[in-house]
Amino acid sequence: MDPTLHAVWNHSIDVWLDDAFETASQGTRMLAGVQHLHNNVVPEGLAWAVETFEEVTFRRAAEGLKYFGFPDLDPFFTDLLANRDDQDYINSRENEYFELFPEDEELEVAILARLSAFPDEFDDGES
Repeated sequence: MDPTLHAVWNHSIDVWLDDAFETASQGTRMLAGVQHLHNNVVPEGLAWAVETFEEVTFRRAAEGLKYFGFPDLDPFFTDLLANRDDQDYINSRENEYFELFPEDEELEVAILARLSAFPDEFDDGES
């Protein structure tokens, strides 16, 4: 991972954990939204995330993915949330989530491209 990307990546995690999302720069917010959802789905599962997180978490992840040039997952997330009481249905869509969500390398390339083109939209926590 590029050192600049590494710093931005780590800082965006802190932004969410420190409840500084609203005051962070745009790119940092977008990355934080993507990371927060995905970093919890991977170890805990999609059903857990749907049961645990509020709608805003999914909206921020969808917005972040669009910001980095990926397809809009908002309709997918809207459907999941509308069916959040049906665990069998949510579980049946977990593979689809992983098919729709970009691979780590693909996401890293997209983030680095955005960071290179618009460095002022990101914060590494050092400034």
